[in-house]
Amino acid sequence: MSANLEAAASVEPARRRLFFALWPGVTVRELLASAFHDVAAAAGGQSVVAANLHVTLEFLGSIAEERVAELEALGASMRLPVGDLVLDTIEWWPRPALLVAGALTPSAALVDLQSELRRLLGIRGFRVDSRAFRPHLTLARRVRGVPPIEHGASVRWPMRELALVESLPVASGSRYSPLARWSR
Repeated sequence: MSANLEAAASVEPARRRLFFALWPGVTVRELLASAFHDVAAAAGGQSVVAANLHVTLEFLGSIAEERVAELEALGASMRLPVGDLVLDTIEWWPRPALLVAGALTPSAALVDLQSELRRLLGIRGFRVDSRAFRPHLTLARRVRGVPPIEHGASVRWPMRELALVESLPVASGSRYSPLARWSR
């Protein structure tokens, strides 16, 4: 084999780090950033920038470029439920060192959406998470101790947009960029 053919054969195919998420519109994003700013700042660690706020439905990891269209078609086939995600609790998760806003009682429709997405991904051979789905909005990372949590308000997030999102490395961590979005 010539050197050029060997070099071409050794090049790994392009890959993207992807996940499906509930994606907030501008108004909801501003509401979330405002509602949780103080509690995230008080936690220490690294607050999540407003542009990255989302609720992950299924993390896919590193995906070959040639499978992105398949994921886009799957996303387009999903139907978002009518209703709201109510973020009504703040939790510190010590193992991943996260401060999150969670849902004490997530709607059955949201749990069903995530379950169906996970099932359809699994059928297509994508790696899926085996852990129970816990809808949450990450507010801060690298939170090393129990933060002072004083947040009694709840925030309603109308579930209106699903997105296939790419995680891109940047100096400060990651920037999330939707590759495709579908609205209800």
